[in-house]
Amino acid sequence: MVEKNNNNDDITLRSVKDSVIDLLLAVYTILQSIFSFFFRNKFIILTCIVIFGGIGFLFAIKVKKVYSLNMIVSHNELTKRTYAEAIEQLNRLALSRSYNQLSRELNIGEASAENIKALRTYDMNGDVVLEDTSTTKNLPFIITAEVFNNSIADSLQESLLIYFNDNKYLKGRKENQKRVFEEKLVFISSELEKLDSLKRQYNQFLGSSGKAAMFYNNAFNPAEIYQRSNEYQQQREFVINWLNNEFQSVKVIEGFKPVVRPVAGFKERIILYFILGGILVGCFLCAFIELQKLSKRKPG
Repeated sequence: MVEKNNNNDDITLRSVKDSVIDLLLAVYTILQSIFSFFFRNKFIILTCIVIFGGIGFLFAIKVKKVYSLNMIVSHNELTKRTYAEAIEQLNRLALSRSYNQLSRELNIGEASAENIKALRTYDMNGDVVLEDTSTTKNLPFIITAEVFNNSIADSLQESLLIYFNDNKYLKGRKENQKRVFEEKLVFISSELEKLDSLKRQYNQFLGSSGKAAMFYNNAFNPAEIYQRSNEYQQQREFVINWLNNEFQSVKVIEGFKPVVRPVAGFKERIILYFILGGILVGCFLCAFIELQKLSKRKPG
């Protein structure tokens, strides 16, 4: 029984070894055939590569240079994805070359709109904001603009901010909030004046009596005056900060900065694609010619 098992094992190992050798021989044969095919038709393939590479080079020369501009902004009221959706609408207009409509949306000249290639949004980690499902507000994100002309950086930045901050829905919400905060500021200022008047009267009383009062009735407690005054001061600072900094739906943290160098590799990729196309066309022609030769050799 033991010898029989060993024989079975030997046969199995031998068959595996033969299968591996056959596979390697098949791979070698395929590679040799491919090499022979390219070697036999090298002139045709090289000619196609040169022709298509030259066409790609001429095409790349005519293609406009693309510059990438980045602007970091913060937002409130809506989620990042909502703002990203609005940017994507503008991006579709740019990609479809609907420059007339794009110029109206951004309130810029059509000539400036024609210099916009694409508009996209990314979070601070470089992920696409359109895929962000969070509802957190007041987080910064990046607006990237691919343009053909650096000179539109400032005007494009201003137009994008106006596009959001002058939005009817957002502007209406902000106007309502502004009225509430302005009324609150008037009320706080009035209360602070009253408290300051009480503090002055109390200090005058202390100065005239020459000693501090040790007993306060329920109607008056100096400690509560100072505590309430401090609370109103904090509320006043918050309201003023909102009116100065949070009135806009989108505000700039770092604006577009014109770059000197265009997007790297753009023209090189065009030439590479044409060269790969030349290789494919050359291989197709060579295969067609060889099949024609084989068909002629085949006896009728």
